[in-house]
Amino acid sequence: MRKYLIAILLFVFVGFFADECYAQQAPPTPSLKMTAANELYKQQKFQEAAVAFGEVLKDEPNNGRAWYLLGMSLHTLGKYEQAISAFEKNVAITQNPNSIYNIACGYSRLNQTDKAFEWLEKSLNNGIAQFVNLETDADLENIRKDARFRKMTDLAERKKKPCMFSAEARQFDFWIGDWEVFMPNGQKAGTNSVQLFSNGCGLLENWTSAIGGDGKSINFYDPGTAKWYQSWIGSGGGALRYEGIFKDGAMRFEGETVANGKKTLQKLTFFKLDENTVRQIFEASTDEGKTWTVTFDGKYVRKK
Repeated sequence: MRKYLIAILLFVFVGFFADECYAQQAPPTPSLKMTAANELYKQQKFQEAAVAFGEVLKDEPNNGRAWYLLGMSLHTLGKYEQAISAFEKNVAITQNPNSIYNIACGYSRLNQTDKAFEWLEKSLNNGIAQFVNLETDADLENIRKDARFRKMTDLAERKKKPCMFSAEARQFDFWIGDWEVFMPNGQKAGTNSVQLFSNGCGLLENWTSAIGGDGKSINFYDPGTAKWYQSWIGSGGGALRYEGIFKDGAMRFEGETVANGKKTLQKLTFFKLDENTVRQIFEASTDEGKTWTVTFDGKYVRKK
């Protein structure tokens, strides 16, 4: 369970995570009873707060925030069955994943293992993975040695880092690394360092030319469009934007630029030759794709 101190800090500074991300369906202006109950909760007077929230709910049975904070108060007091009941009321009103997770914690404390795993899986599938640590939460100690717990931590990892487990998002991984880049005649064109960022959801290119100048590009797969995108900016001010797909073993981008009223079509293709070699070909067309000219043909050799 998220510790009550964290809950209090979030409650004070951002109106609590559940309120910001999931409508609690509390009255827009808290009643005097609700204001008093909130104050008791912030002061960590959980026994008194639980009684106060109970009084609020007699008048406001659909006040999701009151049900949530009643559950938090009761769980902190070790009244797990009552806390679960309060969290279930909150879930019925708000579908708040915090409450779903806290129900799992309550069942874990009660040694009702099957229900603990049922609600834990439900909470992970409803967005809680980014905000909890299953390995350190004391409320889950009773179920941590169960074989099913490893499945839950694996699920949490997949939810936290979805791109790392996406086959499509991993299609361009062959470009990751530190490279020396050479022209077809063997002349060194420069160096490039390509790195993952944002839990594998993007690739950052850091290019340094052998004759001066540099540039960077951001590359990412958008599951909504099922396409890859690259946005490049060089130190000389040149900006390029591409979209493309991974096809026939190569990453294939296409884009266009307009200069002095003239449009140039562009193709940028990356071929994996082997684990330590990549070929990059840049092509341009000024006649709407009737003919193409290779403007850059680079061989990437992985640095040892």
